[in-house]
Amino acid sequence: MNVLDYSPQLLSRAPDSPLTFLNWNHLACVGRPFNLAATLASGQSFRWRQDAAGIWWGVVERIGMAVWQEEGQPDSPLYWQTFPEPNREDVVADYFRLDVDLEGLYADWTRREPRITDALAAFRGLRILRQPPLECFFGFLCATCNTVIKIERSVRRLAERYGEEIALTGLPFSLSAFPTIAALADADEDALRADLWGYRAPLVLRLARHLQTLPPDWLPSLRQASYAEAHAELSTLHGIGAKLADCICLFALDKDAAVPIDTHIRKIGARLFLPELADKSLTPRNYAAFADAYRDRFGPYAGWAQQYLFFAELRRIPPRGSAYPQPLSRRGERDQFSISPLPSDEGNPR
Repeated sequence: MNVLDYSPQLLSRAPDSPLTFLNWNHLACVGRPFNLAATLASGQSFRWRQDAAGIWWGVVERIGMAVWQEEGQPDSPLYWQTFPEPNREDVVADYFRLDVDLEGLYADWTRREPRITDALAAFRGLRILRQPPLECFFGFLCATCNTVIKIERSVRRLAERYGEEIALTGLPFSLSAFPTIAALADADEDALRADLWGYRAPLVLRLARHLQTLPPDWLPSLRQASYAEAHAELSTLHGIGAKLADCICLFALDKDAAVPIDTHIRKIGARLFLPELADKSLTPRNYAAFADAYRDRFGPYAGWAQQYLFFAELRRIPPRGSAYPQPLSRRGERDQFSISPLPSDEGNPR
């Protein structure tokens, strides 16, 4: 078993070598800005946890990951390590999508829509994650009519009950791989309900058992499909509506033009593009109209642009020229933008 020396007295914030006890690697972010705190706190993923030293801990497939960056400094290096298999830079770069040219996108978006400028300035470096499709699928299933804190607890408990534990001594949190389809199909409904899955518990079992009847690579294979094809395939599944399909497409399947229309994105869209739909019901036709309006304005990475607008709406960013918003990463502060159940569509935080 690998051993991680996690002694608080060994913490060091020297700019060139923070928290050296982890044998950190680092990735330069100059020229490819990355805002770790905003990315992980923006409602895309639900199992990342931050310790008292400011380190974020998570799991991608069966690889544990620890990451740290100076808060509010998107050009500062990203310090990272993976475990039990160390030095998996490919996993880190792929998951955080560090290959996407954000500066080029910013220039294009501000030319197309100058009113996005404040959100870009506040959260410069926010990136869309490339999540494992199965975890994203069930994570956002839990997000229907729920709050962020409850979603995090439910998805974390699901992994702890049915996933494979990451065996590493000294971790500040218990970390597990996300369960396999087979493990989910055999899950206990009462246990799911006890973990706050509520009415979603039988849906978890039903969908897991349905996925067992499909080719093993069916869900990840949708990355190779077009956005329209992937969205249509997901929408054939029981309990998967348009917004949930868009969340999975955007956050796991590389469909950067997908725009999940929730109450917040709908409200922003009515303000910016479609005031005539402000008081209209979110019918399938109006859902498509809002999504198309974002795509028309922001192009093939419209899903990334809406994430900035979404997060700015939740964080109530200050007027242009003000200081950087309050820290994003301290535990407990995420309660302030947890979203109560909404009446329209699935009602989740995305």
